[in-house]
Amino acid sequence: MADTSSEAQGARQFQELLPAEVRRELDTSRDSACGLWPDLSIAWVNRAWQRFGESNGAGRRGVWGVGRSFLDGVGTPLREYYRSHLLDVLESGHPWQSEYECSSPSLFRLFRMNVESVGDARALLVRHQRVLQRPHDLSCVRPQPADARTYVDEHGLIAQCVHCRRVRRAGRAEHWDWVPLWVEAVPDHASGSLCPQCLATRYPDLVRSA
Repeated sequence: MADTSSEAQGARQFQELLPAEVRRELDTSRDSACGLWPDLSIAWVNRAWQRFGESNGAGRRGVWGVGRSFLDGVGTPLREYYRSHLLDVLESGHPWQSEYECSSPSLFRLFRMNVESVGDARALLVRHQRVLQRPHDLSCVRPQPADARTYVDEHGLIAQCVHCRRVRRAGRAEHWDWVPLWVEAVPDHASGSLCPQCLATRYPDLVRSA
């Protein structure tokens, strides 16, 4: 069982690093926010973070709660990417931002993550701002049924992009489909991947470092 008293104490310690006006703003903000310790464990979350997690199943999956590592909720192909950028903010003191997709089966949602060091670089404040939300353009998305026979590869795995959540057709490396049921719930035997489009447009640094 989690030690809720130590989690509450850690949350208070993090909040003490923030100016009073920032604490008040974050308490009522519609933008999700969390605090991270230098080991990237989650120290504190605001109410908007809790509401977003509850509405998107994060609470049921047990990820991104106080005491967990921030990286636990990041798909494997992107963990080192986020780890290096977050630690760079701590070391350099320079803020960093990155845009990412967090869509639902019915809505396209684009967020901007802003990260800054607080408390003389003793912790990080991470804010998630919703940049865009609209219904999916069905003429572009073209939803597909969750038919495992179409997507399970020779290793018995389903490749799902950790950014856009599309899944790769077996034997067709460049063909990735939007499967709403697998956006709502990750399929069994899914393997975290990055589709070519997301890799090229969202994470070109990973291409250059490969």
